[in-house]
Amino acid sequence: MRRLLLGAILLTGCAAQPPPAAPPDPPPLPPKPVIIIPDDPMAGLSPAVRAAIQSHQTPVIKDGIAVIYPYAPNQQWTVYCAPLHPTDIKVGPDEALNEDSAMIGDKTRWEAQVLPPNTIRVQPLGTSADPAMSTDLIIDSNKRSYRLLLKLRPRYTETISWYFPDDVRAAQAARQEAIAKAAKEQQQ
Repeated sequence: MRRLLLGAILLTGCAAQPPPAAPPDPPPLPPKPVIIIPDDPMAGLSPAVRAAIQSHQTPVIKDGIAVIYPYAPNQQWTVYCAPLHPTDIKVGPDEALNEDSAMIGDKTRWEAQVLPPNTIRVQPLGTSADPAMSTDLIIDSNKRSYRLLLKLRPRYTETISWYFPDDVRAAQAARQEAIAKAAKEQQQ
């Protein structure tokens, strides 16, 4: 009887214990990352600049009264100026200038005026009696540095600016990579 009683106690004790706990639910999967595809860097460019970059050429482009140079960090550009005629020099649209951004060599015979956000106006103060009159102009924006040689010439440049083939190509490559990554994520 003792055995029976002992067995009954043991069985009762086992039955009184709660069932083993169910394993916890696995943590939810993290959401798939949202891939942001940058805007097409070619979208805002003029047709001539777009064609130059797509053909891997870097010509100087004439667009109305403007001359558009391909930017290269270690290059000096020649800008032709004429007395009584200002020339506007426009850095990239993503750049900013301040009053200390322009350093002109000959301050006696040349004037450089900063016009925020991204233009410098230069004008020779001398006369055409000194046809060899020239000076250097260094422009330092918040992103790039430009070195120019200003020279007198009867046929002058009214406006100059730059296009940035290396920047556009890098932005295009980043965009293509984002598109490929987004396509791969959708397939999974």
